Amino acid sequence: MSDINNFKDQLLFEVQKAFYDERGMGAKYRLTLAGVPYITAQLGKKEYTVDELKDWLLKNKFCEGIEIEEGELQFNAKVKNCCLKSIRNAFTDNGMQPLSCPIANMFMYAIELINGLSPELLPINIDEEYCGLGCAKMADSSVVEG
Repeated sequence: MSDINNFKDQLLFEVQKAFYDERGMGAKYRLTLAGVPYITAQLGKKEYTVDELKDWLLKNKFCEGIEIEEGELQFNAKVKNCCLKSIRNAFTDNGMQPLSCPIANMFMYAIELINGLSPELLPINIDEEYCGLGCAKMADSSVVEG
């Protein structure tokens, strides 16, 4: 990675860290759309599906792989070596969970477009090559009633 990219990644981490230091975990609720304006501009439309997003991310090499599991109440994506991995590592190196994930935000926006309710990002499962992104779909009363 170039020095310029290292610099940009470090700045992104520092900005998020400063926001966290000021607001605590509540800061993550202010970053839920980070990345969404970018992807809607790239796709040339305000609405897109999970599959369209997955295909675009892979085609444009934002990550090496994406495995998706989707149930009635939860969405999970296993993302391999994404372009934001160094920012994620800066958080984990500081003993922190990443404050935001623009790729997760992009998926959550697609889910919201489908069901009309905002999903919530769950803690990110991190290993060497992968990030396990999960979000709880907000359900209506018919799901709770069974």
